[in-house]
Amino acid sequence: MGAMSKRDKRILVLSVDKDNDVGRVTGVSTPIIGRDKVSSIATLFAIKSPEDSDTNSIFAAINTFDSLVEEGITCEIAVLAGSEEGGFKGDLKIAAELDYVLKNFKADGALFVSDGASDEQLIPAIQSKIPIISVKRVFVQQQKSVEETYVLLYRYIKKLGEPEYSKIALGVPGIIILATIALYFANLLNYAVLSLGIIVSVVLIVKGFNVDSSVKSAWSESPIRLITTIIGLIIAIVAVYRGLSLAILGASLPDEVARFVSLVLENMIDLLVIGVVIFLAGKMVVKYLEESPKLWHEIVALVALVFIRQIVLDAAIIVANPAANLIPFILTAAVGAGVCAVLVIIFTLTPRFKKTRSTAPSKKQTG
Repeated sequence: MGAMSKRDKRILVLSVDKDNDVGRVTGVSTPIIGRDKVSSIATLFAIKSPEDSDTNSIFAAINTFDSLVEEGITCEIAVLAGSEEGGFKGDLKIAAELDYVLKNFKADGALFVSDGASDEQLIPAIQSKIPIISVKRVFVQQQKSVEETYVLLYRYIKKLGEPEYSKIALGVPGIIILATIALYFANLLNYAVLSLGIIVSVVLIVKGFNVDSSVKSAWSESPIRLITTIIGLIIAIVAVYRGLSLAILGASLPDEVARFVSLVLENMIDLLVIGVVIFLAGKMVVKYLEESPKLWHEIVALVALVFIRQIVLDAAIIVANPAANLIPFILTAAVGAGVCAVLVIIFTLTPRFKKTRSTAPSKKQTG
């Protein structure tokens, strides 16, 4: 078969309102599908909120749709909207709406109409569901005058009050100002620049790696697992810090590298094991509540931790003194591996054994 011609393709023209201004202003639920519906809502939205850039984006999408229809291309137009809160919740809503649209109109590709970088952040999510053939950016011409500049600035400042932008545009500066005031009263104003750097770097890391969205998602899935993971991680960090600190005090570098490593292992392992135990305990509770058949994974891991702790302590002795007796180290490792292997076999075969016994009478009856 030959390549699909331009007119054979089914194109979906998409306009996305990430912060759901359309729904909030007009009271209409999204997605909005079809040229007539989109045109009607766009007109209503333009009347109620003429200064919103999403108005231009929707009308540009209609214009693009009409152009494609004139060329004889089979196409559909849809307006998707996220959430006023923005973030992960809004992205999920947009993804669900796109799935709904694609069920009603089987498209070969999408033409994405955007009014700025904020909407274009959704391109990867959209591309995971449908290929994006083209992205059309809408730029609004502004009359250059002092009055227009003030009005434009006022609108942008007003925009900062929306939940999606207020956390960064208002919340972070507020924290910085509050931290500076606190440092001033504590006579520690010299640390203001350092504090500013820490706050900004934390915000950049959180937003850059979507830590806030990941935490929200983890909390919605299992609060117990999230809490125990955080506690375990904190304890693990303290364990590493304690091990390094005591090793630095007890060994002189670079002359006593072996002793340094040995002290790190000795002073770190106990707290590290406690942190891992708390993490595994959280997973055990969640699996128990969910009646998961794989609860035994954590049980085996807890047993393994007992042996791992002793193995690390024995290893620390060997690192500090290579001539030390190796038998305790080898014996602990062998016994630990054997015990864990036996537990895995028991937990794996027991359900199968029960299943075999439960199905045995039925086989006799059928025979």
